[in-house]
Amino acid sequence: MKKADKMKKSKIFQHNSYTTLYGGFYEGTITAKEVLTHGAYGIGTLDGADGEVIILNGHVYQGDSKNQVRLVSADETMPYAATVEHHASVHLEHQTLSQETLLSVLTEKISSPNVPHTVLISGQFSKIEISSKPPKNTAPYLEILAHQPHFTKTQIKGVIVGIWSPKHLESLYGNGFHLHFLSTDKTFGAHLVDFSAENVTVEFGEVGTMTQEFSENNTTFNTMKF
Repeated sequence: MKKADKMKKSKIFQHNSYTTLYGGFYEGTITAKEVLTHGAYGIGTLDGADGEVIILNGHVYQGDSKNQVRLVSADETMPYAATVEHHASVHLEHQTLSQETLLSVLTEKISSPNVPHTVLISGQFSKIEISSKPPKNTAPYLEILAHQPHFTKTQIKGVIVGIWSPKHLESLYGNGFHLHFLSTDKTFGAHLVDFSAENVTVEFGEVGTMTQEFSENNTTFNTMKF
């Protein structure tokens, strides 16, 4: 990660939205290969809302409901993906940080609370809690989330990646922070639930460009009511 560059703005590309996923559209309609043409970092889920996708340094990983991490092949598909071209507008070195204090740090340092920001946090974490959805989902999204497994590790190095969204955009990107985690050794990762950090680098990137596409050629998508 680079020091803050106030001349460049981050970019977000999103395939479908948090609302379409929340509304039950789980069919994969974009390949991992295509997703990577839009950014080297990001989040998502695989066909069937299977597990959690973490995109780091141009590689796509899946953290599954058995607490395993694997590389995703180029032809695997996703019903939802958000990739970012990250340029840090805020760069901080923090000895301690937590899920509870992250929002206050962001709101104190960013120039506009009405603009989405990309998020990268890397370093040593005293605790990470993650969750991941099972494969082949058909149930309503809230029911899936209510029964998905959670996993916790302590004293672990890794990277948190994702997006912070202001309230007026939460139907697109979710409410506030939508973050995923991947350990440095690529053995532990999924949707971030909670964390405490001992020594991390924090970057927020003010977003200047948002590109949004939908699965308009998919019959199921076109018949659903979100």
